[in-house]
Amino acid sequence: MAEENFNTNLMRMIAGQLHCLAGMTAAREMFGKSYFSLGIAEKIAVDNALNGIVAANFQAITPAFLAAQQAQQPVGFGIPAAAPTKEKS
Repeated sequence: MAEENFNTNLMRMIAGQLHCLAGMTAAREMFGKSYFSLGIAEKIAVDNALNGIVAANFQAITPAFLAAQQAQQPVGFGIPAAAPTKEKS
């Protein structure tokens, strides 16, 4: 049970950090200044926009949506399994 509690708390911490970062980024994009330097009305506008976007994404991510995802192939040049051998002439 302790491990489940740790995993849940870790996911909550990550979600909280991402929500905070999204708020800071939204304030910078919407008003060109830090979230902490916004007025009350501007903070409410940022919070409402952010909550709407997060809620829409949360509702869109369903088990059926995730089941349809396919693993992507690695990008770039592969590493050869064995080194090439020199040919004798």
